[in-house]
Amino acid sequence: MDILEFQNKLKEIQTLAVNNGKKVHVQLVEKFFEDGDMDAEKLKRVYDYLEVQGIRVEGFARDDMEDQRREETVPSQERIPLTREEEEYLREYLDSLGEQVEETEEILLKKYFSGEVSARDDLTRLYQKEVVEAAKEFNCEEIFFGDLLQEGNMGLLTALEKAEEQEEFRSWITGEIRNAVRRFTQEQTRQKKEDNILVEKVRTLEAKVKELTEDDKDVKYSVEELALFLDMDIEDIRSVLRLTGEE
Repeated sequence: MDILEFQNKLKEIQTLAVNNGKKVHVQLVEKFFEDGDMDAEKLKRVYDYLEVQGIRVEGFARDDMEDQRREETVPSQERIPLTREEEEYLREYLDSLGEQVEETEEILLKKYFSGEVSARDDLTRLYQKEVVEAAKEFNCEEIFFGDLLQEGNMGLLTALEKAEEQEEFRSWITGEIRNAVRRFTQEQTRQKKEDNILVEKVRTLEAKVKELTEDDKDVKYSVEELALFLDMDIEDIRSVLRLTGEE
């Protein structure tokens, strides 16, 4: 499959997905590219590209509704252990919280729901175990562990703002903390995919321009001319040029 044919297929599958509510099933994508030399790794890149464009690939995408429900209820199977630096950071973080809360959760919740502002700080300290647990569960090499703790605390504070008296309160607050960290991790992972795709676009454009200007390195082309010569969308070229700081 040559580049032009691949680009046309990619545009066509995007159009189909947009007309279908910005979603497409993985089987249709595989059928679309079955005549080419597309292996599993190349297909994964197609899925990643579609996901960055806001298109959900059902049967593959991590944000598929069934996968999301599973992620919200089932802990990660493989955890990445903390590094020595992260363990030290965690110790310093816990030390900075001060002494443990003496009052019970039940008493603090009664105070909090009766309007005692100081009870929120005590509850925040009380639920740090849940924050740390969520950060450890979603720990990954790409994200600073301290950022995961921060997101867990943001989820905790947000949950307390909207909290209502209920049974199994700790279970509910734990779920809110965990979901906050999970969403943050997914957003960061998605951003990394997008960055990787942009970097690949930069490399591709650089290679094509180098090939185009090989005989005359002083020649200059407009964006419109590059789009015509390289068979690329003008907006794609502009996006890449903005990323590299070129005018």
